Order: sequence, then structure tokens, then C-alpha cells
Amino acid sequence: MYKPTFNRFAAAVVGFVLGLCFAVFGFVVAKMTISKPGAHDSGVEDMRVTSPDGKLDAVLIEDSSGGALGGIFWYLYVVPKGQPVPNDATKQLFFADELTRGSVVWNRAHLIEIHYDKASIMHFRNISTTSDNGIEYVELRLVPSSEYSLMSPDGRWRQDN
Repeated sequence: MYKPTFNRFAAAVVGFVLGLCFAVFGFVVAKMTISKPGAHDSGVEDMRVTSPDGKLDAVLIEDSSGGALGGIFWYLYVVPKGQPVPNDATKQLFFADELTRGSVVWNRAHLIEIHYDKASIMHFRNISTTSDNGIEYVELRLVPSSEYSLMSPDGRWRQDN
């Protein structure tokens, strides 16, 4: 005998289960494809420069994670000489999602300059504290190669690389 109440209940249960599966699957896919700043497990050291006194390293990380929604991200950390970079966003001193001709220069034992032609800087701290690097304070400065980085003199976006 045909029981319409049972069919509606079964359809509701199947719909709920499919919705739950879709939500869990969507969350897992989103988590795998969207990169969080500081979570640079797939990042590689682009540059490691030792301070003039030999105590610290400034490490520029290039991270091309993020899948289809991601891109190339740049992070700078200051760590004791030879130590690995922490996977901790709170220790990150610089984060950019575009960096053209970027380089790190130690001018003095306590002064780092980040040189670049073009950059879209999302986060910057000008001081590395002892809690960041375990040793001592270091000042950071941004040094663009021209007066204009992302914008041209007439206020438009630069198109060159």
C-alpha cells in the first residue's frame, strides 16, 4: 500500500544527509585550497641573509599555495642564524601578495631593508622583537626603488612587471 507520509520523511532524510555530505566536502575542499597567512607549509626560502654580526637571519619565504584561488605570497621572518622559519603568523614581519624584484639587505646589525620595485603589502611590522627572534630587536624599513610602486604618477595602476 502507498504511504505518502513515509515517502516525504524518507525524502527529507535523504536531503538532509546529502546536504550534510556536501557541507563537509565543501569545507574540506575550501580548507585545502585557501591559504591562510602564515600557514606556509608549502613555502620555500627565496632568500636568507645573515646579519653583519652573524647572529640573525632575515628569511624571505615565497609561498605558492592556495590552489585555484591562491597565488604567490611573500613572508619575511627574522630568526637566529641557521634556525628554521616558524610556521606562526604572529612572528611574520612582512606579508605581500605581490612583490617584484624583492630583496633583503642588512645595512647594520639592527637594521634590515626590504627593497622592491612593485609590491602589494598586506602586513608590515617595522620592529622584530626578542619574542619574535629569540635574541634582540631589529628595525625593518621598506625601500621602494621609485616613488611609485603599484600606482603610476597619474594615479593609475602600473601595468609593467
